[in-house]
Amino acid sequence: MAVRDGAVWQAYLDRRDEDRRRELVLKYLPLVKQQVGRLVVKPPRHLDQEDLLGYGIVGLMEAIDRYDPSRGVSFEYFAAMRIRGAILDALRRSHWAPRTLVERLRRISSVYRRLEQVQGSDVKDEAVAAAAGISVEELHDLLERGSQMAILSLEDFLFDREGEEGATRGEMLADPFSPDPAGRYEQKELRRALIEGLKALNEKDRLVLTLYYYEGLTLKEIGKILGVSESRACQLHGRAILNLRRYLADFM
Repeated sequence: MAVRDGAVWQAYLDRRDEDRRRELVLKYLPLVKQQVGRLVVKPPRHLDQEDLLGYGIVGLMEAIDRYDPSRGVSFEYFAAMRIRGAILDALRRSHWAPRTLVERLRRISSVYRRLEQVQGSDVKDEAVAAAAGISVEELHDLLERGSQMAILSLEDFLFDREGEEGATRGEMLADPFSPDPAGRYEQKELRRALIEGLKALNEKDRLVLTLYYYEGLTLKEIGKILGVSESRACQLHGRAILNLRRYLADFM
């Protein structure tokens, strides 16, 4: 942290000064815009991008109030997780991913599985649409919506908790700063499953997930790299998530 930033933080941590808090909110506001931009969501009709920014700012304020520098985690990382969580919680409360969509995605996943057993891993959209009894446009729409649904909670999507109330699998684990043996084992197994799942994907699916989740690129940036539109990049992300989820369901 720069000297000025350090002084502002110290003043806030020492006295919980409201003026310093406001200064920190303004300084880190770009983090909120960054997280909203990375979601690439189409909010439900009663929400818009300004609403998402508002929820993100609430998450930022909570991050400022709860940040503990002694834990050795950068504020930027800590705040990004809080901001993202606040936005995702708001979308969950809006019932943005209806169960009918989940069921349709499961059926599409089954079609992918069946065709891959015959044709190999690189199944064409036209073949999937024909086998599912829908148009290619409907398939693309489902994949886009599935891609957007995945950002609500990849964990919920993988472990079949869509639309349900209550604690998620991650919330049942211990604090990462003081993990218990069972929590460590479960995280290790999930990490191993994800690695194996990524290996099982075709090259394009693996590249899309790597660029989005590891490199931190937006779907628009990924589209430029692949030479496709942002919409197509979103569809490819949805397909990759669908295939990864199916593999993990078998693995776990």
